[in-house]
Amino acid sequence: MNADGHDGYDAVVIGSGLGGMSAAAYLAATGRRVALLERYSVLGGSSHVFRRRGRWEFDCGVHYIGDCGPGGQVPTLLRGLGLDEHVEFLPLDPDGFDTIIGPDLELRAPHGWDAYLANLCAAFPGEERALRRFVGVMRTLGSAFDDRATALSSRKEMARAARRAGLPAAWLMAPYATLLAACGLTPRTILALSAQCGVVASTPFGATVGTMVGFLQGYVGRGAWYPRGGGQMLSAAFAEVVHAHGGSIRVGAEVDRILIEGSRARGVRLTDGEVLRADTVVSDADIIRTYRDLVGREHLPRATRLRLDTWRMSRPLINGCFGVEIDIQSTPNCNYFAIPTWDDAHSLLGLGRMAHDLFSRRRDASDRRSWAQDFATRQPMFVQCSTRRDPDNARSAPAGHAAIEVQTIVPDSPRLWGVEGHDTRAGGYRSEAEYQEMKELVTEGMLARLDQVYPGSSSRVKLAELGTPASQTRFTATTGGSAFGLEPNPWQFGPLRPGVRTPIEGLFTVGTSTTWGPATEGAMVSGMQAAAAITGRDLLSEIRGGAVIADRAAITPWPEDVDPLAVQHALTTG
Repeated sequence: MNADGHDGYDAVVIGSGLGGMSAAAYLAATGRRVALLERYSVLGGSSHVFRRRGRWEFDCGVHYIGDCGPGGQVPTLLRGLGLDEHVEFLPLDPDGFDTIIGPDLELRAPHGWDAYLANLCAAFPGEERALRRFVGVMRTLGSAFDDRATALSSRKEMARAARRAGLPAAWLMAPYATLLAACGLTPRTILALSAQCGVVASTPFGATVGTMVGFLQGYVGRGAWYPRGGGQMLSAAFAEVVHAHGGSIRVGAEVDRILIEGSRARGVRLTDGEVLRADTVVSDADIIRTYRDLVGREHLPRATRLRLDTWRMSRPLINGCFGVEIDIQSTPNCNYFAIPTWDDAHSLLGLGRMAHDLFSRRRDASDRRSWAQDFATRQPMFVQCSTRRDPDNARSAPAGHAAIEVQTIVPDSPRLWGVEGHDTRAGGYRSEAEYQEMKELVTEGMLARLDQVYPGSSSRVKLAELGTPASQTRFTATTGGSAFGLEPNPWQFGPLRPGVRTPIEGLFTVGTSTTWGPATEGAMVSGMQAAAAITGRDLLSEIRGGAVIADRAAITPWPEDVDPLAVQHALTTG
């Protein structure tokens, strides 16, 4: 027992997003005594699932993952913890894991660069030369940066990868829209190829070419996959490792402050006043909240304070979750990007005006209703169905029905959403009439995209629920409701993002704001790299060499029909 009356820990991990879960599991497997703290009642952060009426299950964030085939990065990270028999990955349709649809357009994005180019040329006749330029740049960069875990680990490694790429490396930090235009593509084609930018929570004017290279190489180059049993399987598997190696996992445990003594981290204080001591603290809270709220500006060196003031978060997402009476199994096993109109694609200026009209960060409440109607009419949206990806998951939806989600990016303006002045984490904003009106108007647009993908489905909706940026903040305490961390713009790409080390000794950061970028793979890699920095071991080389860091015999095996939520409930204390 330490001086505060609590058991001491080697490491305290704040937050159970996939970065925090990965860090906690690798630290526990290397013999550290770990306390994993999650403020919400369910593990997983933005990767958790939720259920409604005991019949429907929706994924908050794990919609598909790249590079999960044999020897892929994500399976390697899991195998290094002895979890390769716990999590199985199901492939999406290799002939079209994504389908971009619009008026008179159906473009399937397949696994394989040659097939991808062929599909582009068939969809956009007359633009073959421009498309070959575009694919040539992206493919060359994708090959050079194929090892994301290494190539983005430092400026030195990024420079080495850039040298492998040669001349196309000059495009790496440019906005994606700049490359599309420079290749000579028409505005209509640029809009179609920009739809997938929503997957990285950005626009083609904000996301770098390098960010989209990571996306396309991961999926076109490596294939698209989905974990059998849903996204909760990942955090439940990590939790098994933490528990098997003596770690403590607590939900409903919100950290109020990281304790800084003598310029180093010494543990955390919870909102109820409880103190947990440790010489290592790993924060999976978003990077701005970590430094501003948990550490405090007074403990930061001047350079970090200046950097904190310039960081910009990714645009938040809005998620419509629909339980639909529809037989989904005869449809393609793919995601859709639904473009409602080409009206904005008359020129490059028109595309720029569209981005300004729909996503200006200066949006306020003066034209709230007209903005929402405009957004519902013009904005492309992502439509995905976990029931189709994993038809054997009986928890997803009742027989003859499907759980379908419609998602897109929105402005990060509390005034626009009618929640300004509210403590979003308390949830009081939900009764505001303006907020409810905004939800209804945006939902109308989502139902239109649903019909665009699955004709007639909007009339067969049995359940509908909308998660807004305020919802994201309420459940995950993220800055501005962002689920993807720092925006992947030219000033916040790769090694220009924070690493796992901080200027405070003993404090490490993980998650989607770090060097390896957003989404599942980036978060998981960050957790493993934080554990490597803490232990002084090259864990990446070890696991790529076949090493299993964890004690396999100590990890509880799972039955074939395992319920990951039941697993995590059994392993956590409140």
